[in-house]
Amino acid sequence: MKRYLRNAAPLGIGISLLLVLGAAMLAFRNLAEQAADADWVAQTHVVIERLELLRSELLKVENARRGYVITGDVSFVARLSSARDELQKTLGALHMLTADNAAQQKRLEELQPVIQQRLDLAERSVTQFRSARPADAEQARQTLPGAQLTNKILDALDTLTGAEQELLRQRSARAQQSARRSRITLVLGTVTTIALILAAFALLRREVQERARAEDDVNRFFNVSADLLCVAGTDGYFKRLNPMWEKVLGFPVSHLLSKPYLEFVHPDDVAVTRSAALTSSTTGIESFENRYRTRDGGYRWLNWNASPDPQRGFVYGAARDVTDTKAAHEILEHLNAELEARARRLEETNRELEAFTSSVAHDLRAPLRHVDGFSRILEEEHGAALSLEGKQLITRVRRATQHMGELVDDLLNLSRVSRREVSPVVTDLNPLVREVIAGLQSACQGRRVDFRISALPFAECDPGLIRQVFANLLANAVKFTRPRDPAIIEVGQSHHNGSRAIFVRDNGVGFSMKYADKLFGVFQRLHRPEDFEGTGVGLVTVQRIIQKHNGRIWAEAEVDRGAAFFFTLGGLEDRRSADSPRPPGELHARI
Repeated sequence: MKRYLRNAAPLGIGISLLLVLGAAMLAFRNLAEQAADADWVAQTHVVIERLELLRSELLKVENARRGYVITGDVSFVARLSSARDELQKTLGALHMLTADNAAQQKRLEELQPVIQQRLDLAERSVTQFRSARPADAEQARQTLPGAQLTNKILDALDTLTGAEQELLRQRSARAQQSARRSRITLVLGTVTTIALILAAFALLRREVQERARAEDDVNRFFNVSADLLCVAGTDGYFKRLNPMWEKVLGFPVSHLLSKPYLEFVHPDDVAVTRSAALTSSTTGIESFENRYRTRDGGYRWLNWNASPDPQRGFVYGAARDVTDTKAAHEILEHLNAELEARARRLEETNRELEAFTSSVAHDLRAPLRHVDGFSRILEEEHGAALSLEGKQLITRVRRATQHMGELVDDLLNLSRVSRREVSPVVTDLNPLVREVIAGLQSACQGRRVDFRISALPFAECDPGLIRQVFANLLANAVKFTRPRDPAIIEVGQSHHNGSRAIFVRDNGVGFSMKYADKLFGVFQRLHRPEDFEGTGVGLVTVQRIIQKHNGRIWAEAEVDRGAAFFFTLGGLEDRRSADSPRPPGELHARI
């Protein structure tokens, strides 16, 4: 609404000026037409007067001729000559005055030879009277020829006068109509102008009121803002400050206004402050930081956005106290530096631990092989001499040795995975799963295992490491579904929180979710070794591989109702392999 009023007032004034100008132009045109019509009326009056003058001059010619013939007074001859000259002048004037009227011009052209004929007859009458004998002169007085021509001329003049009088009537009516239009135009133009001026005045008044309210809104915002707002002059003094200045710096606003603002700026920040106040960037806003002195002698960091206006000689600025924020950033930077140092130390410790684990695992291999070999020889060659308890002890030694060997192998594998660099390539996950399932056939002998494999996406990954992920997860699924007939193991994909995830699900013995945090710990097991064999390292290896691929892994399970492991990978795609022989859907493999 405010923007509308700001635009409406100038627009209304502009429209008013245009309408006033239009009314003036229309009135001027009407006045011009009225003046032109008045000129035509005046011209018609002149034509009528000239026609009457022509009639009068014609009568003068006739009277002069008659007077000379009757009286013989030669002064009438002079009058005849003068009337004839005036008659010719009047005819010429009528020709000029009626130049716009073709009909009148034609009548004048037809009248002119008749008048000339009448003049010639008058000349001959005078000449004949002079040279005639007294008896003939008396006869000439009695006859006086030319009455017929005179009547014809008078009739023609009546026709000309009648036409001009009709034209006068038309032009007078048109002149009156023009005058009436002019009066109406002037009245309407005046009323419209007054109305528009009043409307423009009302809009201006409303705009002034809106500007006053807007100024009041600005003042309120200026006073309640949590930032430090200011208007500074290019003369180096503050012109206006909001109350936050006193709250942050402690100085009264009047004290800040009375001194150059650079007196309150830290000496090291004077140059950047002066530059920002005089420089206008392409965006019109300068951002910078400086320190302002407080009443207690300290300094506060202020973060500025300033907009210089060199033409008006002002700088408009808004600042925020960032002293506490900068202190917090310094603390965070110090903590980050400490964390980075700890991370480096932890990484070095992990490398040393992995090297130690690998070394220990390699060093344990030979003694374990010796223990297992000697125990097997003792069992095979001297078993008959041993008691039942001795045989059981040897069996337990061999099982422990084999379990220790598996544990060493898993530790070595974990160490290799931790040290191995990922070599990602775009890989179809479906063949990897089929290869792993083919390798599990021996573990499924004598059981009914139903593998249900849905269409899997492509992934940018290290195929060898991801094959090991599927191998460990599927091997666990085969192991923990051993009490089920049939065992059902599913592999597919799903969505979790907008991310695509791969899952391996089974209908095995499951586990309690309250112990889920132990799943990915080294040597952590949720089942008794007597029920299910294992070393507790396989899931740790899986987690390391997934983390190397910028993914995550988690599990969902219930006791005696199966378990599902989900993991994400970077770069999962929806397309399938072009040479994949199966359509979208599930692959069932029963073993």
